[in-house]
Amino acid sequence: MRSRNTAPQQPIGLVPGSIAALALCGLTMSGLLPGIIWKLVSILLCGMVWWQASLNVMAKMDRRQRFIFQALCYIGLFLMPLIGPGELPRMEYIALKFTGVFLWALIIAIIYNIIYKNKPKMRKKIVAGNWKMNTLPAEGVELAKGVVAGRGEVCSCVNFIVCPPFTHLAMVAEALKGSDIELGAQNCAAEAKGAYTGEVAAQMIAALGCKYVILGHSERRQYYGETSETLNKKMAQAYANGLTPIYCVGENLDEREAGKHFDVVKAQIEEVVYNLTEEQFKNLVIAYEPVWAIGTGKTATADQAQEIHAYIRKVLADKFGAAAAECPILYGGSCKPSNAAEIFAKEDVDGGLIGGAALKAEDFLAIGKGFQK
Repeated sequence: MRSRNTAPQQPIGLVPGSIAALALCGLTMSGLLPGIIWKLVSILLCGMVWWQASLNVMAKMDRRQRFIFQALCYIGLFLMPLIGPGELPRMEYIALKFTGVFLWALIIAIIYNIIYKNKPKMRKKIVAGNWKMNTLPAEGVELAKGVVAGRGEVCSCVNFIVCPPFTHLAMVAEALKGSDIELGAQNCAAEAKGAYTGEVAAQMIAALGCKYVILGHSERRQYYGETSETLNKKMAQAYANGLTPIYCVGENLDEREAGKHFDVVKAQIEEVVYNLTEEQFKNLVIAYEPVWAIGTGKTATADQAQEIHAYIRKVLADKFGAAAAECPILYGGSCKPSNAAEIFAKEDVDGGLIGGAALKAEDFLAIGKGFQK
């Protein structure tokens, strides 16, 4: 069963829908389209467009801004009893009042949408490469050197991060010296130290020069049974050692086809990210992975990426308020040079967590150039 928190679909375009709703409202209120049917149609269309517009803008607001926006929208409800019935039949009178309420709310929503749509994106632009279990140490060094060599071709506003296997970290850190490319690890232990054979502590990777660590990747959840309980411990270790977590969320194919994708990412955020302090949250990167679109032959569109990214930002704002607007949210679903520009152009997409394309320096850099197109 879908949760009531699931974000609704947006069936109509905001601009044409707004024009149609405003025109129909004007005609019905002026009496040029008389009759209860037209008034009910006007109420329905106006309400749909208002809801769509409000979703677009509320995802970008902190709590105080949302409160003011909603107060302005609903003020018509308090003004409605002031409208006199005149000579209209009772049903037409009620329909006319509701039309006026939704017309007022729609105008407020459109104004807010224009303000927030044109608001410049101030968040970090990040392209992070997850090398996974690929390359030998010497090959990793050559790959890192290739990224450093081509770095100057990409806007300095783009922050590059490379995340090699543990065995490469010291050598890749040396190869990155003198550049602004940051080093990250693909995982860390849930404990600080001790008898945990095969584990690598956050303190150890920080000592090698890592600034970031990927946590909660779908492959770690799927193949190694990582749970929110485990990830809470890993997050604590990361912050205790000055690392910035790149926390991954996302749904698999069955969850997407069942319409549970909003529920899944919401739970993954609430169970881990909601436990952070406000100060810790300021040093967090979220990566959304549409697991269903990786290696399945299915493709996630830029619009689908924006839809879920906007929802993630809303969930973050419910807990952290205005700070959610500054949290980078990366897209981790088969991003490549050919589609990077389209995906990165979306308002709530702040870069990518790159897999296969990060294994070729030219492709990795070309994805960074997607911000410039």
